[in-house]
Amino acid sequence: MAIKQLINKLFNRDASNVQTHPEAKLTDQQRHKLNTTFIERLDELEDPQARYDLAVQFSEKGATQALYTLGLFYEQGDGQQTYPELAAECYWRAGKFDIAEAQYNLGILYAQGELGQVDLVSAHYWFNEAVKHNLPQAQFNLATFYEDGLGCVEDLSKAFELYQAAADQGFVRAWHNLALMHYSGKGTQRNPITAYAWVLLAAKAGVKEAQETEPVFTEELKSEQILAGKTLLEELEQQLKAFLPHSESSTTQATDNKNDDDDNFYEVK
Repeated sequence: MAIKQLINKLFNRDASNVQTHPEAKLTDQQRHKLNTTFIERLDELEDPQARYDLAVQFSEKGATQALYTLGLFYEQGDGQQTYPELAAECYWRAGKFDIAEAQYNLGILYAQGELGQVDLVSAHYWFNEAVKHNLPQAQFNLATFYEDGLGCVEDLSKAFELYQAAADQGFVRAWHNLALMHYSGKGTQRNPITAYAWVLLAAKAGVKEAQETEPVFTEELKSEQILAGKTLLEELEQQLKAFLPHSESSTTQATDNKNDDDDNFYEVK
């Protein structure tokens, strides 16, 4: 059975059911206009209840960004409990209309077993949908799936490609994983000098694992290789300086991705 058919069966959602949702009755232009209005109105509000009420109101009109926002509310809960099933419903509906963050968050729910049990096949599907929109955290997670054969056939070349794509967008944890692949020769030709440059960059960005790995990489290198690695590091810093914490122009992405735990699934929302 095809993955899409399987997912629709699990959710008991066939094409006719999907068409009854208000968002399905709008044109792309209408949804875009409604989403823009919703985001503008949402930005004016600070009170959580008012923001929730606005999301309910606009979701009933077919605003997919409102559905995504509702999903966040349900996933975060009310202080007493969380509502992952309701969150999944909202993410699914928004994800069907290409809200990448909703697709990614639905993948997280599946990967972490929040919907009853761990479902890596469905997680892989939704991460892959988000990757189509170049979402870096989805690229990173999908890379880990291909690297370890989670919910899919192991494909180290694909994992390397996705780590590179996430790294190029400033997802700092990908810098470390890219260093590991260059160092080990997994998915690419082994290159300890390139590995050294990437691990130094990740360490500068505050990735704890990179700070622990760097001495191991350094020990293997000769002095001229260390010099070559540091030269490459300078080039990478120029390319990616906007994502380094010390840069005044750095985005929140670099600091948001620093995480001290060992969990590969980053919940960037």
